[in-house]
Amino acid sequence: MSNNAYNNDSEYSQPNPYANDSNSYELQNNPYVENAYAPPAGPPPNAVAYGNNTQSQVGGDDMIQFFAEIDDIKHNLVQFDENIERVEALHKRSLNEVSEEDEDWTQKQLTSITDETFTLSQSLKTRIKSLEAKSQRDSTKKVQAENVKRQFMDSIQKFQGVEANFRQRYRERAERQYRIVKPEATDFEVKEAIEDSTGTQIFSQALLTSNRRGQARTALSEVQSRHREIQKIEKTMGELAQMFHDMEILVAEQEAPVQHIEEQTQNVQGDIEQGVAHTNKAVKSARALRKKKWWCLGICLLIIIIIVVVVVAWYFTSGPGGK
Repeated sequence: MSNNAYNNDSEYSQPNPYANDSNSYELQNNPYVENAYAPPAGPPPNAVAYGNNTQSQVGGDDMIQFFAEIDDIKHNLVQFDENIERVEALHKRSLNEVSEEDEDWTQKQLTSITDETFTLSQSLKTRIKSLEAKSQRDSTKKVQAENVKRQFMDSIQKFQGVEANFRQRYRERAERQYRIVKPEATDFEVKEAIEDSTGTQIFSQALLTSNRRGQARTALSEVQSRHREIQKIEKTMGELAQMFHDMEILVAEQEAPVQHIEEQTQNVQGDIEQGVAHTNKAVKSARALRKKKWWCLGICLLIIIIIVVVVVAWYFTSGPGGK
């Protein structure tokens, strides 16, 4: 029979009076029908694996960010070293300047680049400290952070050396200028003139007593300029010394936990060795005690055997068995 004939048969094509009611009942009473196509509320079957993959991805991203920060800090360290070289070049130019205008321009450039370099150093110090804090539990990160920290401290020392060198050269230049005005000046007078912030009183006396008044005025101007430069250099050196000290403290703070861990490791190792020694001693004592027990048992058996032999011998010789 064909499907059409079957479907057109009036006997089987009567409507089902319960169809709608049944479906209606299902829709009304089945609490899961509404969310029949919704995803399950719980975690998917591969939730654990997915979580591990996510955690691994997060760890990889963290490592990528860490090394990106390392690369950027290294770039800034290169800039820091280049700034030090610029500072050194401007110091040399300042010593060779003749006109006052050129000297003023050079000093402005020197002040600008010195301030820029110090600001950069403060940023580097903060970022390196942050890296050190993030690298305590990862040996790879710790090595990288230690390298950039050591490089930064070497650059600070280099900057300190440049400043100390030119502080001495500025002082020697000022001394020569003063001796031009007053060749017979003692070392004490020269030192007093250079350390005087204005130099007015000392050079006024030199202007009155010297026949080289024009040179005296020029020398006064240059000594005052060199004194200001020396003061700036000493200020910069003080700031660099403090920064280097802060980095050394950071090293000490990080070495303290490491040393504490090493001490704990040594203590644990000592406890383990001591425990092993006690265990070996206890084993030896137990073996000795067991050996003594066997000796006691052997002696007891020997005594019993002797008693039995004596009794049997008495029984068969003097006792009832010998009669």
